[in-house]
Amino acid sequence: MPRSSTMTYVCECGTTFASTMYQTVNVTLEPQLLYRLLAGSLNVAVCPNCGRKIESDLPFIYHDMGRGLFAYAHPNAEASDEERERLLERLRQVYDEAVDASERILAEERSSETASQPTPRLTVRRRSPGEDLSARLEPNAPPMQVIFGREQLVALVDSLLEPEERLGRVALSARGAGPEERERVVSIAERLAEQFDLQVETEGIGSDFTVWVYGPRAQIETLAAHLKGQA
Repeated sequence: MPRSSTMTYVCECGTTFASTMYQTVNVTLEPQLLYRLLAGSLNVAVCPNCGRKIESDLPFIYHDMGRGLFAYAHPNAEASDEERERLLERLRQVYDEAVDASERILAEERSSETASQPTPRLTVRRRSPGEDLSARLEPNAPPMQVIFGREQLVALVDSLLEPEERLGRVALSARGAGPEERERVVSIAERLAEQFDLQVETEGIGSDFTVWVYGPRAQIETLAAHLKGQA
């Protein structure tokens, strides 16, 4: 599966534009993607003309090696039971095929040796009352989770973070400003983000234009203290 691909979108305003969408998200290797997920900007295309947001309906793999989370995330929380069962069955097949291929390679490398352990199987159980996740591997299976709905993934990811690691944001308002002033605010935000290892997202257009600087709460608090000292 590729890490990402460029998708073309046509906005309601008639603008055609391209945006990068991720099929594989490894936040251990790319920590900034963790905060893009929490901020709601991961796999969301933003029209450069009118600011409308288009959320991708493509599923993706989410991997946090440090926190032990490996998940197949399907953005559609409203998927029917039939759709979920079809997806889970397909995942079982893909997993079993991958395991079989790995076993063949290992068998060839071991030559005369025979694999002594049984092939693990991908199994899922139905959601129990009060459980957030739609399906989960059994405890004795590899630690992969299948999650329906972006909000479910965000809630799970946030629950694994320490308080200082959770999402923090600060807004640099440019409401009512003209194009040149908005560009200046964006430039300031980008310099601050680079200095404090944070990210920048713009929201709205025209008089509703706002620039967000976001990232780990601890770093946002440091930024806020810096801005207060400059005031």
